[in-house]
Amino acid sequence: MGDTRRRQILEGLLKAVAQHGLSDCNMTEVAQAAGVSRGILHYYFKNKHEMIGALVEHLKDSNLMSFRSEVDQYQDPAEQLRASLWYPVQAFGKSGGAPLAKVWIEFWGLAANHPEVHSFILQVQQSLRAHYRDIIKRGIETGVFLADADPDRVAALILASLEGTMLQWHFNPEEAFFAGQLEILERMLACTLRQD
Repeated sequence: MGDTRRRQILEGLLKAVAQHGLSDCNMTEVAQAAGVSRGILHYYFKNKHEMIGALVEHLKDSNLMSFRSEVDQYQDPAEQLRASLWYPVQAFGKSGGAPLAKVWIEFWGLAANHPEVHSFILQVQQSLRAHYRDIIKRGIETGVFLADADPDRVAALILASLEGTMLQWHFNPEEAFFAGQLEILERMLACTLRQD
């Protein structure tokens, strides 16, 4: 019951942050969003700061596992790259993904003054860059991608493009806009990486 209750509270925090912002949401709003009493919140977490740290770990575990399982179902590096690019549309483009996208944006703003969040963002970025770099390396090794492609630079460009697209989508939340940007990125990468 403890793990289930903690996840329920963290999902409530996610909803409260999406609705009120990280700095403006209070424990009462978190409790209401989670469907629990404030006393239950304090039983599981000392304060909002501790809840944010737990939310960071929860998001890292759940989203990275989901991302990897989606991509790992493909063997071809080109298909893995495509699945990786389109994963944000699945995660953030659905109506349920808007709160998660807002929380990511909130985390970027919070990172300057919150060491746990800063470390989390760095870990996620390093993990994603390594993920894209490894796909590109496999593509070069198997002859799917051009041999002169620089895996590190391309991986950094992909991550920067996805983060920038997410930020733009946050301010203009039309899924077609997000998807349209990804289509252009996919075509640009095909021109840069593909042998054919």
